[in-house]
Amino acid sequence: MKKTLILVIITVFFSNTIDASDNFLNKTFPTIQGVSLANNEVTFPDDIRGRVAVLSIAFKQRAQLCINTWADELLPKYGIDKTVQYYEVPMLGAQWTMARNWIDGGMQNGVPKPLHDFTVTYYGPLKQYYKSLEIDSKKDCYIYVLNQDGIIKGRFDGFSTPEKISELFTLIDSLNE
Repeated sequence: MKKTLILVIITVFFSNTIDASDNFLNKTFPTIQGVSLANNEVTFPDDIRGRVAVLSIAFKQRAQLCINTWADELLPKYGIDKTVQYYEVPMLGAQWTMARNWIDGGMQNGVPKPLHDFTVTYYGPLKQYYKSLEIDSKKDCYIYVLNQDGIIKGRFDGFSTPEKISELFTLIDSLNE
């Protein structure tokens, strides 16, 4: 009897864990309003509808190295704003709002000028995004692929690998058909 009960508990736990993961897929990307390093207001997903989009999201500055491993492969293949709309979205908590000009100014110096229109900083509450986007680690980067309607079709996290890049490119190409 005890073994059966333990087996039922383990089965329920793992089935709930499996069902809980990837709940963001096939849902509209949550609204994020920010300002680009070129000083343009951008609202995701509204301002990117009509084309496939890749959003690289990070919650910590050190995740930029992670984003670069994806961008270094993605941008040469698809361009910044050609076949795919590509954006980097640093997500900073509301406590950083007062330092926005200083932080964004530092980013402008570090980000190549052609990416200024496509680097959009968000300053505000983060908990809702941790939940809706199923953010496991604030130290990682997260790559979201959206279809033309702003629906999340894929997510990749952590540093890129040749296998992950291949999967990303296959997904993007299938959405562009």
